[in-house]
Amino acid sequence: MPTTTYFENAEQDWTTDASQQKVIDFNKAFEECKGCAKKWHTPGSLDSWHRTYLEWVANNSCSKLTSTSKVVKPVPSDKFYPCLKEFLVTDKGFKYNAQIRWTDEKKTAIKGWRQSIQPVKITTVSTEGPEYLEDIRAIQTEYEQGDIYSYSILMVDFEQYVVFVKETSLSVGLSIMAVFFVVLFITGSIPVTLLVVFAVLLVDLYLLALIHFWDLTMNNIIVVNLVIGLGLSVDYSAHIAHTYLMVKPPKECTTNNEKRMYKARLAVSSMGSSVIHGGFSTFLAIIVLAAAKSYIFVVFFRLWFGIIIFGMSNGFILLPMIFSVAGPVTEDEEMEFELQRRNTRRKS
Repeated sequence: MPTTTYFENAEQDWTTDASQQKVIDFNKAFEECKGCAKKWHTPGSLDSWHRTYLEWVANNSCSKLTSTSKVVKPVPSDKFYPCLKEFLVTDKGFKYNAQIRWTDEKKTAIKGWRQSIQPVKITTVSTEGPEYLEDIRAIQTEYEQGDIYSYSILMVDFEQYVVFVKETSLSVGLSIMAVFFVVLFITGSIPVTLLVVFAVLLVDLYLLALIHFWDLTMNNIIVVNLVIGLGLSVDYSAHIAHTYLMVKPPKECTTNNEKRMYKARLAVSSMGSSVIHGGFSTFLAIIVLAAAKSYIFVVFFRLWFGIIIFGMSNGFILLPMIFSVAGPVTEDEEMEFELQRRNTRRKS
């Protein structure tokens, strides 16, 4: 698939020696890939009317010029367009008529044009693709004359990896912020909210390991599922956390450790079955995709399988264990415990 480069500048005078020489230098640097990480373009594959036209003039083919030096060099400014119009009606130049845009129908000046080149095969899209884009854009910036840009259908895939890390971080970050404020609104407890966010973040961390284990490639489909995983897994942890806060320990629990253990156990016993039922019903909904051959459905099933397993594990096992050790105890419970302790001392 060739890469097409577009030149757009209606105000540029393409007939001057400086402009012509800059295009010559650009084409040479572009084909040889000057300063690139590797030679991205196939030698001799550049299809440019500008280069072909100058070579045609150098071979004494233009009747408007008496003689040339057989060397490819800029055409005299006053002969540039007369010779070009003569070139475009020849067998060699006729095909380039569709590649040149004129400022008017009389073809008095060039507004822009396009040319193409054949890149080498890029095997690793995620790493070589962004390198290719960066290298050719650096050359275009160095030899810039107006608006120069390149396009290929393959560049659509390359482009996603140029902004991949930035867009992924932004999407995951905004999702975490949404989870934080929603859970904070529900629980009204910053410590509990932070623990829930921690459990949710672990789900995405485990999913990254699962992606590596299943030999999946990071792409926009996987990023979408990672963001969905944050919203889906918060359900398992938030219910347990909210129930933990709602449980009131009995008076028999005289220490904070006993209260935490009681609250954690009751949260699991009262809400655990609902969490399991929710996760199991979601698993039944996606099990039909297990035998799918389509890449999208394969990724969807594998990541949702991980989301359910890891989300339930964090909400049903990890979070209650943390609550039983370091879960918050409300001020009312602490005050009640302090009053009970003082009354015990008085009686003794």
